[in-house]
Amino acid sequence: EMYTLQSTGFETKGFEDVVIFVNTNSISVIIKAEEISSEQIAQVQNIISRELEVGAEIIHISTK
Repeated sequence: EMYTLQSTGFETKGFEDVVIFVNTNSISVIIKAEEISSEQIAQVQNIISRELEVGAEIIHISTK
């Protein structure tokens, strides 16, 4: 499945485009950015964990 979470606060964190792929045991997040800080990674994990009700350990974040 593919999700785009438009109203979850990604824009307020400085991210324009975020695409989320949800598989059985993992969630892949692709963020349109050259690089992201550890703090930003934690913020994204927090948003996705809360919105999709999953643990942060299955969330994998990359940039494009």
